[in-house]
Amino acid sequence: MNLNNFSPIYWSSSYQREVEAKIIGKNKNEVKVDKTLFYPSGGGQLSDLGIIVYQQQEIKVVGILKREDGNWLQIDSVGDSILEEGVEVLLQLDWDRRYSFMKSHSSQHLISHVLKRLFDVETLKANFDDEKIDIEISRSLSEAEILEVLQESNRLINEGAEVISIIVDKDEYKRKYRDDARGKISNENIVRLIQLGEGEGFDLTCCGGVHVKNLSEINGIFLDTFKGNSLKFYIDKHGIDSVNKQRILMIYLEEATAKKGEKLVEMLINKLNEGRILQEGNLRLLKMIFAKIDYRCQEINDKKVVLLNLPEIDRQVLQSAARELEKGFLTVVLGRNDILYFISTDGELSAKEINDLIIEKTGSKGGGNKGFAQVNAKNIEDPLSLVKEVLTMFS
Repeated sequence: MNLNNFSPIYWSSSYQREVEAKIIGKNKNEVKVDKTLFYPSGGGQLSDLGIIVYQQQEIKVVGILKREDGNWLQIDSVGDSILEEGVEVLLQLDWDRRYSFMKSHSSQHLISHVLKRLFDVETLKANFDDEKIDIEISRSLSEAEILEVLQESNRLINEGAEVISIIVDKDEYKRKYRDDARGKISNENIVRLIQLGEGEGFDLTCCGGVHVKNLSEINGIFLDTFKGNSLKFYIDKHGIDSVNKQRILMIYLEEATAKKGEKLVEMLINKLNEGRILQEGNLRLLKMIFAKIDYRCQEINDKKVVLLNLPEIDRQVLQSAARELEKGFLTVVLGRNDILYFISTDGELSAKEINDLIIEKTGSKGGGNKGFAQVNAKNIEDPLSLVKEVLTMFS
């Protein structure tokens, strides 16, 4: 018996981007089809999205609902009056979204495999987004251990290990695979397993998600943050971009402190408690910047102003680091998620008043007080230039 006929398309053909199907159920803005091209959310992975093509019209698939009687596709209101039970349609994936999840999911399997093999650490929980991975593990790791996990994971990516999909019935799973599989035991009648690599040391896990064919497609795994039992990673281009941003911040610090590379790290470690620099990296680095804030100071309308573009910095880090700021400055930071922050240590210059002028000028949302304020700058073309313009008019 060919079990592929009884299993979702994405188990055996995750690269298939479209399929002809028939609508076999309809309920307002939901339809059920006879082909399971779209992956529903589950196992830490978000659902696929895409379109249904019918009579030269494109109806958006905005969500997938997994129910006892199968998967139902949520459609936009346009399709509610067009699609009917029994019609033939073409299903098309949002391929960029799917492929991103395939790389993220396979990356998580790889990291979890390496964690288990090197340090006998279990993965308790995992979530994926667009080239992002959050993992909760059974114990915290040292900096050296995390570095070893990353080096081994990227070595296996570079070698190009195969990612193999295995679909078996319950009896064959119990007889042949259950004792070797990492993670949760399956009780399904049809079991899908993902195997990384072949020969000694391969990884085998029960999984219903979508995956790449070869680990080389991931291009690399990069550490974002780690704290306690929580690890966050970026992969592929997103990871490279994040590393470059962090390096730019380090270059600025090197210029500000006249220390280079390892000497800068050594200086910071000597100044702070050893080991905490990596866990609280953004906070520590920002404190260093704030301690030498006059290095970036400029005068606007007779006021001392510092404008910083720091895309990895959030509100909590800013407020913690602000204690390092000298009196008499207005510090403006464009931080994470395009939030524009104002920190005033100048008794005559109110952060809230400047923030309110930005809100009035742009219609954005925000708030704050005399010393600390913020505004959402996502719809502002050049936030820091706008601040300079507002300050020239401020009295």
